Amino acid sequence: MHTDEYEISMGREIAFCRKMVRQLQDSLETREKQCGMTTEAFLKALEEGGLAAQHPIQSWNQEYQKLQYWQKMLTEYEEALESLKRL
Repeated sequence: MHTDEYEISMGREIAFCRKMVRQLQDSLETREKQCGMTTEAFLKALEEGGLAAQHPIQSWNQEYQKLQYWQKMLTEYEEALESLKRL
C-alpha cells in the first residue's frame, strides 16, 4: 500500500544516506591529500602489504568500508522509492 508517509520516510532516509556519503567522501579526500595517495592506491598497497607504518591503515580502511555501506544503502532506498512511485 502506497502512502505519502512512505515517500516522506524514504525521502528522509535518502537525505540521511546522501549526507553520510558526502561526509565520508570529504573525509577520504582529506586523507588522500594528507597522505599523498588516492584511496584506490591505498587499498592496493594495503592488499599488497606495501604501506609504511605512518599511514592510518585501520581507520582509513574502515572509513572506506563505511562509504561502501552508505552508498549501497542509498542505492537501495532510491530504488525502493522509485518502485513505490511506480505503484
